[in-house]
Amino acid sequence: MNFRFLWIFVFVFFAFSSKASDLVFKTRVATALNTVTLYPDSSYFEHSNIRFSEGDLFEILSETTLQHLDDAQNQKFKWYKVRSLSGQEGWIFGDGIAVVMKDPNIDSKLKPFHKKKISLNNGFEKSVTWIAAIQGRDNIHDNDLLNSTYHEYYIVVTNEHGKSVHMNYESQSAMGHEVLNLFQMKDVTYDGVADFLMETKSYSSSSDLENRTLEIFSLQSGNLKKVLEERMTLTYDDDLFSPAMFKSVEVSSTSIRVEFVNYMTCKRFSLPYQFDKSSTTQERCMEFVTYTFAWDNRKKQFVQFYKENRNALKGIITKSKIFLKSEPSFLSEKVEQLEPNVPFVIIKHFEKVFIQNGKKKISPYLYVQSANGNRGYIRGKVVRFLNTEHADVLHHYYQKPPLSKAELKTDKVFFENNWK
Repeated sequence: MNFRFLWIFVFVFFAFSSKASDLVFKTRVATALNTVTLYPDSSYFEHSNIRFSEGDLFEILSETTLQHLDDAQNQKFKWYKVRSLSGQEGWIFGDGIAVVMKDPNIDSKLKPFHKKKISLNNGFEKSVTWIAAIQGRDNIHDNDLLNSTYHEYYIVVTNEHGKSVHMNYESQSAMGHEVLNLFQMKDVTYDGVADFLMETKSYSSSSDLENRTLEIFSLQSGNLKKVLEERMTLTYDDDLFSPAMFKSVEVSSTSIRVEFVNYMTCKRFSLPYQFDKSSTTQERCMEFVTYTFAWDNRKKQFVQFYKENRNALKGIITKSKIFLKSEPSFLSEKVEQLEPNVPFVIIKHFEKVFIQNGKKKISPYLYVQSANGNRGYIRGKVVRFLNTEHADVLHHYYQKPPLSKAELKTDKVFFENNWK
């Protein structure tokens, strides 16, 4: 009896002294995304008052074969049989827990962060990062084959005590989808501990516009806090891309700098340059905008450090015999011959629509002010943009402007990390 008691004691001692985060490496785990209820079976028929908090860790023991309806959300999910760290077993409905993903299904950008040990702070000094998912189906049609799949993907950080924090980086539903564009870990809050930088792009089922967002998360007092959220998508109209497409963000060891070329309705133009008003639909005035975020240690978040700075966009031509014209037309009056490589101010973008071989096309012009103070129109495709990270994107647009801005695409990365 004494030997048996000793064996049980040793087993329990080692079981409880091992880190709960090690379960991520040993078994199939899940984390609670909010407060969840543990039921005695895979149904809601029998009441339960056993609840677990957001961030609690579970071991997955089994799951139902079929998905079951959640009337409140009109979606279907599986039930999962789980074991808590305290040893309680029961069933949790699949809309409340994110289950560890299989390695082949993980985004290549996140594989370096899956099942990796990291050291943070505030109770997360000994932690593990891993990738988890909620998976189900929207319940719009009676026939499940017609229903779209539903999923949410998460980056999870679990500490040695079995508590987790999480970041949602991808989702898909009948309403639209969101995917990860970039993920990095850098100490941008100057506390000696890595923060999480995440850029996502989302699409609504009712629009072709790509909404791109940069978020930064910091671990504070044992919780994950979003310390910056910046929408990067630039628009020409509410639901159309700007030719500049996205804000450019540069992260350095002292600040976060944002710049973009703003295509705005001319009644909002704030710079001291005169311009003619030709059309409310075919023209947009242009401003070069910059602002900077800095870390506020008192507020524990990023705040705008300087007032938004608005300047004129600059450009040059590289060929001789380019004339400013009084109107956006090849046949209009010549105002001045521009000299190659002499900078001029770009004031306005104008889209001239014409028919060629029975097809509708766009020829964009720019309204500019020369070094001599004369103003007029030149074809956008002859301009080289100077003082912006968007120079290549804009040059490409003016060379081959699509008829619909919904067709605008680019491979350019608008995020730059100059951390030293």
